[in-house]
Amino acid sequence: MFDVMQQDAVAMSRKNDHAIPAANIGDTDLDAIERFNPTAAKEIARLEGLMNRGDDSKEDFLRLCQLLFDVGSVAAAEILLRRNLACYDGKRLYTRLFGTEKPDEFDAAIQVFESQFHISLLLTEEADFLVATFHSQGGPQRSDEFQLLSRPCEIKIGYIEQDKIEADVVLLDPDRVVFNADECLFMYLVNDVWEITDPLTA
Repeated sequence: MFDVMQQDAVAMSRKNDHAIPAANIGDTDLDAIERFNPTAAKEIARLEGLMNRGDDSKEDFLRLCQLLFDVGSVAAAEILLRRNLACYDGKRLYTRLFGTEKPDEFDAAIQVFESQFHISLLLTEEADFLVATFHSQGGPQRSDEFQLLSRPCEIKIGYIEQDKIEADVVLLDPDRVVFNADECLFMYLVNDVWEITDPLTA
């Protein structure tokens, strides 16, 4: 599930050696914005056009995020900036606009994972902002639906949507040729509890 999001962002090239942004302006209603701020609506439309064609500069992209925030399209600004933070050097703007709420929630989700399953997570890669891969040597023996976590696993944790944190768990087996059904888990954090979800219905 993470791989689809990352491939979408990486697969499309652009003139400035950046990926075309992995999100858009979402359900921002430019017609409504035009009624109270026509100048901002026109500029957002112009910048979105540049972004969609891959012709925007870093400054253009950051200005678009700031404008979305300024006109009240906060959720669209947050996810657009979050998913393209490294590409556009947007960490400073992200922190100024949105503080540390999402990073704090992300850190807490990792702690909950360790506590709930009684395992230690070793960070192996920070693939993106609020997306990280860990290795676990396994925890106590289990006979429930989480029994995979008793074994060495690779666990990728991160935000996949506006407010959902996901964990993709796979058996840590460098000699694997194919996956078996009992060698992977897909999980979401729900009310501070990690639960299994069906990836086909997520």
